[in-house]
Amino acid sequence: MIRFVTFLFISCFTLLTGAQIPVKSWRDHLPYSNSKKVVLIDNKIFCATTGGMFSYNKTDNSLKKYSKVNGLSDVDISTINYSFENKVLLIAYMNGNLDLISNDTIYNIPDIKLKTISGEKSINNIFFYQSNAYLACGYGISVVDLQKRVIKDSYFFGPSGSQIKVNDIAFDGQYIYAATKSGIFKADINHPNLVDYTAWHQILTLPDPHAEYSHIVYFNNRFLTIYKNTSTNTDAIITFNQSNWHVWEHNTNDHYIYLSVYNNHLLLSSYFNTEIYNEHEEQIKIFDSFLCQHAIIDSDGIIWFADFENGLGKATSQGIGFYAPNGPAYAEVGDIAIQSDILWAGGGTYASQWSNRGIYSFSNETWNNYNYRNLPELNNIPNFFRVAIDPADPWHVYGGSLGFGVVEFQNGRVVDIFDETDGVLETISGLGHGYVNVIGMNFDNNGNLWISTSLTKSPVYLIKNDKSWEKLQFSYSNFGINNIIGDILPTSLNQIWLVMERSGLFVFTYENNNVTKERAIKVINQEGETLENIFSIAEDKEGNIWVGTNKGPAIYYNPADIFEEENPTGYQIKIPRNDGTNNADILLAAAKITAIAVDGGNRKWLGTENSGVFLISGDGKEEIHHFTAENSPLLSNNITTIAINHKNGEVFFGTDKGICSYRGQSTAGYDDFSKAYVFPNPVRENYQGDITITGLVENVNVKITDVSGNLVFETRALGGQATWDGKNFRGQKVNTGVYLIFCTNEDGSKTFVTKLLFIH
Repeated sequence: MIRFVTFLFISCFTLLTGAQIPVKSWRDHLPYSNSKKVVLIDNKIFCATTGGMFSYNKTDNSLKKYSKVNGLSDVDISTINYSFENKVLLIAYMNGNLDLISNDTIYNIPDIKLKTISGEKSINNIFFYQSNAYLACGYGISVVDLQKRVIKDSYFFGPSGSQIKVNDIAFDGQYIYAATKSGIFKADINHPNLVDYTAWHQILTLPDPHAEYSHIVYFNNRFLTIYKNTSTNTDAIITFNQSNWHVWEHNTNDHYIYLSVYNNHLLLSSYFNTEIYNEHEEQIKIFDSFLCQHAIIDSDGIIWFADFENGLGKATSQGIGFYAPNGPAYAEVGDIAIQSDILWAGGGTYASQWSNRGIYSFSNETWNNYNYRNLPELNNIPNFFRVAIDPADPWHVYGGSLGFGVVEFQNGRVVDIFDETDGVLETISGLGHGYVNVIGMNFDNNGNLWISTSLTKSPVYLIKNDKSWEKLQFSYSNFGINNIIGDILPTSLNQIWLVMERSGLFVFTYENNNVTKERAIKVINQEGETLENIFSIAEDKEGNIWVGTNKGPAIYYNPADIFEEENPTGYQIKIPRNDGTNNADILLAAAKITAIAVDGGNRKWLGTENSGVFLISGDGKEEIHHFTAENSPLLSNNITTIAINHKNGEVFFGTDKGICSYRGQSTAGYDDFSKAYVFPNPVRENYQGDITITGLVENVNVKITDVSGNLVFETRALGGQATWDGKNFRGQKVNTGVYLIFCTNEDGSKTFVTKLLFIH
C-alpha cells in the first residue's frame, strides 16, 4: 500500500509558527537538537532528529522543519539516506514506516509498519544499489523498489531462516554484507533467490564470529567493522577479508558510536571524538564531540555532524558551530500549564523518571529549557512531572518531581528546593531521599498552591500565598503505601478534590487553617456500576466536576451537595444510537480518559490512552472532533496531558511522542470589546482557511452583512471567538467587497462593529 501527498515546503512557514496561526491549523513543538543522521542534497543539509527532520540551507543559512504536521507520515525517525542516482530521500521510522520524498512529493510505504512481525521493526541503516534500497531492519533485510515504490523482498537469514537483527549493510561490488547482532553474513547480490536463507553465508574468520557487529563499511578495498572486545570491554575496529582479520592500524580500543564512508573519506566517532581519514587512511582531522551520531564531509572539506545534544554540527578550521530549530530540549512531557500566553511543561514521565529532563517554557514563540546544563541546582533532580503557574505572575512557577519534591522557579532561576529534609514533605513509607513523588499541583482562587503526593500517609500539602507550608491531616485513615494518589483540584466552590486512582475520590474543604469537611467517595454511575480506576479531573465553566475513568468520563453535576448527598452519583452521558430503538451507549465507555481540559466555550477536550483526543460539546452529547495519529497530525494516540491557551484558543497535546498543538475555535471571553479584531483582514485570493473574529465578549451573537445590509452569515461566539468560512447561507464564497461584522451580547448592552475586506 502506498500513500502519497504533495510535500509543502511552506514558504510562509514563519506565519504558521507565529502567534497568529490560523484556526484549525496544527504545529509541532518537538526537540530538534537530538540529532541522528545527516545527508547532503545539493546546497542543503538534512538532519534527522528524535523530533523530526530539518534542513539547513548553506546558501542563505535558513532552517526549515519537516514533521508530521507539514507532510511527514510519522514520528520517531530512525535514519535517513539519499539516493543520488534515483534522486530520492528515504526516511525510515522506528516502527518500520517509510517515506520516500521525490520532486517535493512524499510517498508513504507503510507495509512494514502494518505487517505483523514478532520483533523489532526499526530500520537501522539504508544502503542503495541501482534502483533498490536495502534496509537494515530489526528482523533482517527488506528491499524497496524506488521506482515502483514497493517493498519487493525481505530476507530472513538467521538460523533456519529465522529473524536476525541487522545493524548495517556494506557492498564490495559483488557481495552484500550484513553486520548483525550475531555475526556478519554475506550473499551475492545477483543471486536469483536471496529470500532463501541458504544463499547467505556467515563470515567465520572473525575474532568472535557470533558477536554483535554494529557497523560495517567497504573502504580502500577492504572491510572495516566495529567489534566488541569482551576482554577489554571496549570496542575495536578491525579489518577483514575472506581468510583473516586484523586490528585496524588506527584503532584505539574506545567506545565507538558509528563508522561510515562518505565522499571517499572514512568517518568515525567515539564517545568524545570524531575522526576523519582520507583515501590513504591518513587522519586529516579530529575534533571534540559528545556522542556524535553521524558525520559527512562536503566538497569544501566542511564536516557536518549529528550532535546528540545540539543539533546539526559544522566543523571547519575556524571552529565548531551548531544549528537547530527552536524547540523543547526533549520529547518527553509530563504536564503542561498555560497562564497569560506563557506555557510551562515538565519534562518528567514515569518512563523518564531518572533522565534529568528538566522543565520547558514557551513564550513569544520561543522555547527555553531549564535543566542541569544551565541550572546546576537541578543536577540531582531528574525530572518534573507536574508544573503549576502562579496566577499573579506567569514567570513564578513550581515544578513537582517524581521523587525529589518541589522546586520553585522565578524568571527561569531556581529560588528554592523543597524535599523531605525540610521536615514537611514525606517520602514513600520506608524509603529515603528520591521518593517524594509529587503527582498533582494546582493553585486555588486565593493564590494558594495545593500539592498531592502518592503512597504516603500524608498526601496533601499547601503552600500558602505567604509562602508558608502546611501538611494537612485528615480523619480518613486509608492513605499510605497501598493508595495511589493522582491529581488535586481546587474548585470554584473552595472544595479540594483529590484523585485516588484505585479508590475513587477524596473531597474536603479547608478554612481558617483547618480541614472543615472531608469525604471519600466511590465513583458510582447512575447504573450503580463502580468505576474503580480514576486518572484525571477538571471543573467546567458551570462548576461541574468531570472525572476521567477507564470507562469514559463521569460528571458530578451538584458538587455543592457532595458532603450532604447520601449516594453521590458520577453521571455518565448516554448517546442515543438513533437506530429506531431507545438504546443508547455511554460516552467513550471503552476509553481510558487520561486528560481533561475545558475551553472557553465550555467544550471538553478528552485525551485517551490509545484512542487519541476527542472534543465534545459542553453537555457532552455531541462529538465535534476526534483526532487520531491516523487521521490528523496528532503525534500519537497516547495523550498524557492537555492544556489550552485561552487567549488564542491553541490547544496543546502532550503525548508519549512529544508536544503538538491545534488552534481551536474557542477562546476565553473578555469583559468588553477593547481587544476585538478580525484576521486575516483583508482576505486575499489564495487564502483557504477560516476568518476569525476574536477578543470578543463571551458568547456574543455575530452577524455578517454586506454593505447593503444583506445578512450573509450568523453564528454565536465560542467563548470569546467566532469563525466564518467565508461562505454565505447557500454555501457559496462571498463576492469581493467590504463586509460588516456586528457583535452583540444577550441583552444588547455591549456591541462591536468592524469591517472586513474580501478580495477574489
